[in-house]
Amino acid sequence: MEKVKQKNTLKNVVAVLIGALLMGFLWRVRGDTGWGSSWGLLNAGFVFTMFIVLVNGERKKLDMSWLAITSLSFMLTVPAWGTLLNQITGVLHRPTDFGVVNENVYVSVWSAVLIMLSLGFGLATVFGIMLGRGYSDKQWKVKDFIILIAVFYITDLVTKATVSHFILNLIQPEAVDLFSKGLAAEGIEGDVWKVYLQHFDNVSWGKKFEGGRNYFSTIQVISSVFRSAASLLATRFIIKDKISAKVGFIVSSAFAFSITVSDLFFYFGNGGYHMQGESAFTDFIYPWSCWEYFTGFIAGAIITAFILSMKKTDDVPELAFSKVPEKPTSILQFVLGFVFMIGVSIVRPVLERYGDSPYQIIATVIAVVVAIAFVVLLNVKFGFNAQKISVSKLYGILLPIFVAYICIVYFFIGAENEINIHSIGSFHNILIVISAVTVAASSVLFNGNSKQTD
Repeated sequence: MEKVKQKNTLKNVVAVLIGALLMGFLWRVRGDTGWGSSWGLLNAGFVFTMFIVLVNGERKKLDMSWLAITSLSFMLTVPAWGTLLNQITGVLHRPTDFGVVNENVYVSVWSAVLIMLSLGFGLATVFGIMLGRGYSDKQWKVKDFIILIAVFYITDLVTKATVSHFILNLIQPEAVDLFSKGLAAEGIEGDVWKVYLQHFDNVSWGKKFEGGRNYFSTIQVISSVFRSAASLLATRFIIKDKISAKVGFIVSSAFAFSITVSDLFFYFGNGGYHMQGESAFTDFIYPWSCWEYFTGFIAGAIITAFILSMKKTDDVPELAFSKVPEKPTSILQFVLGFVFMIGVSIVRPVLERYGDSPYQIIATVIAVVVAIAFVVLLNVKFGFNAQKISVSKLYGILLPIFVAYICIVYFFIGAENEINIHSIGSFHNILIVISAVTVAASSVLFNGNSKQTD
């Protein structure tokens, strides 16, 4: 018994390390052409959730169709952070092409830390709730999903229109003043709050004015904390799913911690406090890329460790769509889980990475053919009915294949200015290689966990 316990402990430790390497890999790739923005979050959710199923056991609520829905939920939370990352140095603004404020604007480092914590906390809450739902014995109905999405969006809209502006003015009034000066320079007078409401959540409009991009982005980040908190409370007390709410909170907290700690790469990379010193890094270490990688690495470790520590529950199916006849349900599951999820993951990176290249059309056609052939092969091996497939065996095949595919595309496929093989010697790309090789090689260790065991 003691040997079995030690073996399980060692396996869990290895799983946490692999989870960290995998999310680090996925989060760095998320910032690259082909996986950027919400599509990068879809890719991260897809691959990382497969890993969680492999290490923690398959569930009826995490078959291919529900895996796709869980991954899609990650796309709901895509904040903007371009103006936030350097604030940890205490500098909000340096003179730009706008030429309105021709001197540095300084802020409290603690206000910058608070904003980064908010950014991370609001980043993945719905995904965390959906991941927890997969391991909960609470059976969700259609109305439960409607409640979650409604609370998420209503809270987001209300707080963007109201309280977020008050909070920003309280914790970082310099950001409000900078935007006000930017508006005044263009002949727009009045309270920035009212101006925001006139161009509600339109960051593209805000970018036209000095301080506007930062103001719109920070309002979004502050609002994301409220919508995340409201979603967690609705899951716990209205939907009454304690496990999903708990996992959602841990995932949110993991990203809040990891994205803030990793921001130290920008602090030291920009010369420290008020950017007064020299960069602590060489051309070997790129702050932005390392910030991305270690955000994922730390969050991946925390999330994996928590999932593995959870008490096992009964494996039950969802009630949502349970009354739909089996044949249309199977078709929908196949289209959602295989055609969409796998197809998008294969084709979109190639399409985007060739951009305006003359090779874009032919490369995309080849990717589509590969995707179709791959889906057909999976159908031949596992069958058409997603509900009858052993997902641990399926994910055991898909995980190393997709990790290898992403790595190959990242380094070798795309227009000349998009491929990363030229910078393979940089620190973050060395980590990418180590992560990809380690995850792909070790996935066999977790293959075959068809059921959760106590």
